[in-house]
Amino acid sequence: MKEALDLSCKYMGLNLKSPLIIGSCGLTYSLEKIKKMEEYGVGAVVMKSVFEEQIISETSKSLDELDSDYVHSEAMGYIKNYTEMASYEKYTNFITEVKKKVNIPVIASINCISDGDWVNYAKRMQDAGADALELNISILPVDFEKSASDYEEKYIRIISHVKENISIPLAVKTSLYFSSLVKTLQTFSYAGADALVLFNRFYESDIDIDNMKIISAGIDKEGIGFQTVLRWISIMNSHVDCSLSATSGIISGKDIVKQLLAGADTVQVATVLYNKGLKHIQSMLDELKTWMLKHNYTSISDFQGKMSYKNVKDPEAYLRIQFMKYFAGIE
Repeated sequence: MKEALDLSCKYMGLNLKSPLIIGSCGLTYSLEKIKKMEEYGVGAVVMKSVFEEQIISETSKSLDELDSDYVHSEAMGYIKNYTEMASYEKYTNFITEVKKKVNIPVIASINCISDGDWVNYAKRMQDAGADALELNISILPVDFEKSASDYEEKYIRIISHVKENISIPLAVKTSLYFSSLVKTLQTFSYAGADALVLFNRFYESDIDIDNMKIISAGIDKEGIGFQTVLRWISIMNSHVDCSLSATSGIISGKDIVKQLLAGADTVQVATVLYNKGLKHIQSMLDELKTWMLKHNYTSISDFQGKMSYKNVKDPEAYLRIQFMKYFAGIE
């Protein structure tokens, strides 16, 4: 009976066999793991992000290892370009290889620090055969001379410039931290985003109080909860013309159901697979199918967005931010 259920959906115009996407992570930098993901039923994979900062760091390290007293400046420039090209090609060659081996959409992911390189990197991903591109944009607003609108304009410039220079669908993995989130995300959609991925999580710093130094606290795993994403997926469902993908805190089939009901077109998972293994993909999709059977749904489109802000009887429930006893249903 479960086999008769239709889990297919559309994301940025791409046809997916299921709404479950593997988000950008180290797991998607292994061909064998990606083949297993496809076997277990994922709709698409987002490749591990290529970071311009990392390529620059690797290039600088290679140059530092050379004795500049014995290397001509022109040769140094050649070595720099060669090292950067090798790093690019390692990533793009992997995309090309994956595309030959799997039938699911392969979405490249890039993170740049130089305004001019977003387009350069995007074109390389498209030329490598990626079915779509996800921009992993993270700009820390620490310049006291710039206003909120200045930073938002920078995002818009990046999105529009990339969109103008590629023909494949474009997703933007965006931050929660904007002063007027609805308007900002709406503007990203107008600027050319074919999908918005809600929300990005960022590297955090910590202090080692014994050695008195700054250390890594890793990725902020608690800063953006599942319910926060659920709320904004629901609200944005009726305010943008692009696809929506939910990410953060999705660990079960029930979580997939909730985000789809709220209005997401797809969901992205990563962390849970490190904890439970790739076979958990099957468990999540089986749980989704079980729920669909229980409620007499035969396809994703039958219930997608049914509990979004615009479709529920009490939309104000999504807007409440203060706790009240009556709202919580307790005495």
